[in-house]
Amino acid sequence: MISSTRYRALAEINRQTDLSREIAKLQESVSTGKRITKASDDPDAAQRISEIRQTQADQVVWTNNTNMGTSISSAVDNQLGSIYDMLNRAKELVLSGRNDTTSATDRAAIATELRSIIADLDSAGSANDPTGAPLFPTGTPLSIPVSDTLSLPATAKKDEVFGNVTTSKGTQTLQEILEDAAVAVEGNAATRGSDIRLSLDAIDAGAGHITQVRTDQGVRAARFDQAKDDLDSNGEDLAVERNGLESTDLTYALSEFQSKQTALQAAQTLFAKTNRSSLFDLLG
Repeated sequence: MISSTRYRALAEINRQTDLSREIAKLQESVSTGKRITKASDDPDAAQRISEIRQTQADQVVWTNNTNMGTSISSAVDNQLGSIYDMLNRAKELVLSGRNDTTSATDRAAIATELRSIIADLDSAGSANDPTGAPLFPTGTPLSIPVSDTLSLPATAKKDEVFGNVTTSKGTQTLQEILEDAAVAVEGNAATRGSDIRLSLDAIDAGAGHITQVRTDQGVRAARFDQAKDDLDSNGEDLAVERNGLESTDLTYALSEFQSKQTALQAAQTLFAKTNRSSLFDLLG
């Protein structure tokens, strides 16, 4: 009888200790707002939270990459706009040189300005992006990772921008087209008209080429924008999921706290009354 009574008392003490521990955990959960403070609280949820945390860390890197890609794409587009303006200016100069009344001095000045535009094109081709790398690389452009499965280039090869223009002479660079134009303006009066006409056609071809290159660049920029939107959307979903796994449900936690607190108080009261009995009361 005594042994049985002692066993029941010890079991009750252990039960009350467990209740106290659960109440303390609920108090911590309410005060910190965190449902899980260690993996053993909910192993499955803890593992998922760890996976989400790693993905979120990766997404910080990918978001930075998309921002860099967008910045490079914007710099490329601005430079292409400047190149297009240079070609328009070159066309204006050649048109002014087509007039037979233009003096030799004026023709020389036109040719000089055309060659200064060539120098500007050379400078544009040697420009650097915001990271310090070539804006128009001679080799394959670097692909920037924007997810664990996708990498995107932010620019085009230099030859694709400044070369590959189809003219009556074949495939030319923008610089070659403008040099031919300068020679045509300064050239022999007998062939000047036809030479200038061919140069104007070539400049138009160059402008059309840059328009297409700029369109392609817009597609690159749009892909970075889409990648950024996807990261933002996925990031929001992950944050909601993680919050649901980690955060305390206050309504549930407070209800459980009250229930367990009431149960503990009742158990303590009953245990105290029961253990007022003397050994003789227990035996008799």
